[in-house]
Amino acid sequence: MKWAVALVVVAVLSVVVALTLAVSASRDTVPERLRDCVVEGQAGIMRSDADLGAQARSDAGAGALREAGRTRLGEDTAVLLEGTGYRVLVLGAKGSPSLEGDLARRVLEQTPTYALVAKETDPISGVLRGCIQLVAGRESAG
Repeated sequence: MKWAVALVVVAVLSVVVALTLAVSASRDTVPERLRDCVVEGQAGIMRSDADLGAQARSDAGAGALREAGRTRLGEDTAVLLEGTGYRVLVLGAKGSPSLEGDLARRVLEQTPTYALVAKETDPISGVLRGCIQLVAGRESAG
């Protein structure tokens, strides 16, 4: 009788461990996937307005940092901004500031409050656009 109880306990624990591993393995959020892609593509993650640089601050003030695309990624939205010789990716997730209105200025003022802000200085390579497309493809596939 003791061995039967022990066997049931082991079976229950095995199921709990298997479910925990399955849930943790499937937790692949949009910000994490985009961040991984950006880093692998050697674009920069921006943690403050200083990381964005003087050119981005100047462009934002002059209205020269313009929206180049917007993509829905599940419950999140990725916006690609284009400046003079660079692009900035802004990911708005639940709890992020609005992506409407003067987004360029808002990103400069509130960089760390967005789910992800990234910059590529050679937009010809298309790292940020490629990352958006990669994550969008994963979202639509599953």
